Amino acid sequence: MRRLLTLFALVTVSLAVSLTVDSRVQTSDISARSAVQPDTLFQTVQAGEPLIVQLPEAFQGQPVEYRVIQAPALSWLVDRSFYWRTLPSERGTLPVLIERTVRGLPSDTLVLMVEIRR
Repeated sequence: MRRLLTLFALVTVSLAVSLTVDSRVQTSDISARSAVQPDTLFQTVQAGEPLIVQLPEAFQGQPVEYRVIQAPALSWLVDRSFYWRTLPSERGTLPVLIERTVRGLPSDTLVLMVEIRR
């Protein structure tokens, strides 16, 4: 009986230690996510004119990779250059959503708000 209680105590302590380690990993993941804040860039373009935007090459001193999540027709992203050929009939402010990836940090979203004027 004594051996059974000792074994039970060891298993309980081992389980408690492993749960503590797991919760620390989750807490550090949450801290890393909260350290990365999405940015918003603002640009203005005349309707019917092309828009060319150079996205930042670094974030917190680290090189950045970008990927389009949501963008209007006639637009594309090459490396960190965003290009959009606006139509003469387009008006208003439209968001472009771009995923930003930095080594060692979770990906976040860069928002490019484009105001199209007459």
